Amino acid sequence: MESVQPKYEVLNSPNGDSGFDSFSGKNLIIIVLVVLLLLSFVGVNLLDYLSNAIKTIIAIFGPILTPILSLFGYTTGAVINKTADVVSDTAKTGIDIAEGTVQNVGNLLISASKGGVDTSELDRVLNLPKTKSVDDPEEDTTANPIQNPISANKGGWCLVGEQAQRRGCIMVEDANKCMSGQIFPSKRLCLNPTISHP
Repeated sequence: MESVQPKYEVLNSPNGDSGFDSFSGKNLIIIVLVVLLLLSFVGVNLLDYLSNAIKTIIAIFGPILTPILSLFGYTTGAVINKTADVVSDTAKTGIDIAEGTVQNVGNLLISASKGGVDTSELDRVLNLPKTKSVDDPEEDTTANPIQNPISANKGGWCLVGEQAQRRGCIMVEDANKCMSGQIFPSKRLCLNPTISHP
């Protein structure tokens, strides 16, 4: 009689991961999110703790890194200025405007590296309440052209003057151009204003 021995095969996933490795993927993210949710219910404000930690790190390393970054900014500004001088000398006509812009950027970097920012003054200015200034309305006058009807500036026949008891009239497009101020709707009325208007 032949002995029968059971065969055991180990099933592996195609990429060689076992079942426990899948736990580290999706399930780990869910567990982290549940823990964060529970902490927020308890009242632990992680963002507040994170901001306090960043402020502490800045307070510790700020005085150390500021001179280094200032030196780097000053050097960069000086290099930019010298490069702008060399390039502008080789192609002077087309680059004069660009040179001024690049010089301003270089000077901005140099002046920014000098430091001296008063953080308490900056905080005070940033925390000022925002107020809107309301301009007082200006009084409107009837001389405003928008209040005059369109027909007011309409042209007509302007009395130019009289010579030997004869009136002279010319056609004008704009009533404001008539120096005498006497505008008539027709040439006939302008020459003889005593006749009745038809």
